Amino acid sequence: MLQRLLLTLLLLGATAALAEATTPSIAPVAPAAGETPKIDLYTMGVGALVVEKFGHAALCTRYPNNPRRDRCYNYGTTNFADPAGLGWSFVRGRPRFWVSIANPDKMIELYVRSDRTVWVQELPVSDEQARAIANKLRFDSLKENRFYIYHHYFDNCTTRIRDILDDALGGILSKDSNGGFGTTYRELSRRGFAETPALLIASDYVLGRIGDEEPTLYEAMFLPAVLREVVTERMGAEPVVVYERKGPEPSREPSQVRLYMLLFGLVLVLPVWIGWKRKVLSPIFVLPVLSYLSLVGILLWSLAILSPLPMARYNEALLLFVPFDLGLLALPERGRQRYCQVRVGLALLATIAATIGLLNQPLWVIAPTPILALLPLALGTQSAKSPSSS
Repeated sequence: MLQRLLLTLLLLGATAALAEATTPSIAPVAPAAGETPKIDLYTMGVGALVVEKFGHAALCTRYPNNPRRDRCYNYGTTNFADPAGLGWSFVRGRPRFWVSIANPDKMIELYVRSDRTVWVQELPVSDEQARAIANKLRFDSLKENRFYIYHHYFDNCTTRIRDILDDALGGILSKDSNGGFGTTYRELSRRGFAETPALLIASDYVLGRIGDEEPTLYEAMFLPAVLREVVTERMGAEPVVVYERKGPEPSREPSQVRLYMLLFGLVLVLPVWIGWKRKVLSPIFVLPVLSYLSLVGILLWSLAILSPLPMARYNEALLLFVPFDLGLLALPERGRQRYCQVRVGLALLATIAATIGLLNQPLWVIAPTPILALLPLALGTQSAKSPSSS
């Protein structure tokens, strides 16, 4: 159960590759002597499932004189039959994905059934470039080459296609693409999960410093929609709609979930302040919020220790949440007060540092709960009862 939860949390920055079902893979095809394929870039819109919220991409070779040789190469295939094992591989930074191959009609049929818009762009490439792309796709799909370690931002189904095209076409996508994209990884992720409040909430806890870095235009092509736009602009390959979604388009604007997070935190800490005002800081007032702080601390620190992923290890939320707060119930008044003074002081420093730009993450969203929960205990009162005394 924990592994499934960790997998869900680690999907925060994930792109389309994470749950792309595929038709049974067929054998790759290389251009025969004197034969040149057409190269088609397919991009797919969002779907109903959480892991379909970022779209998908596939690169296809088409042989007009022999359609039976047409192939579409999908770099977003993995084993979803073992979610616990897959979740653990994400935690350990070793999720194994591979290239699968499908007939174009079968592939399109899959996305039509999912009611996802499908675009195709026939790429204006030379015969030599087309053969180079086709040979690279075939090479990558061979048994000994088809596996790779997936990364949701830096090495996924779409970045693989981006790099193949860029290498074959002389850097057409990477040239003049080092400028900032104008949006951080965190905000791009939040747009994808705009209709999933649980993941929007989790993103502010789990997604570390890397989430607040701004990708370059080239890096932003980890998103299929960005790749499609750049290919249109630089190659003049206008996208043609193969299938248009019938259902309503999912929202790309995150809800006001951060406001609800702040309100939830205020409700959670209110009993502590009521107890402090009455000078009765007994377990009934502090147990709920201390349990919450400790559980969040256990999760975040476990991820930081177990995972080599920078998004989990370099997480400024670790300055706000620790696993030990529930232990306050066993401390005497003086020890409890000193502990809380250190905790509140560190949380305040972290929040100030984030506000003035020394730290990157939006800590203002999650900092109020630990600060307001522990402040009454840090202030203390000689006449208040210890949490362990009643």
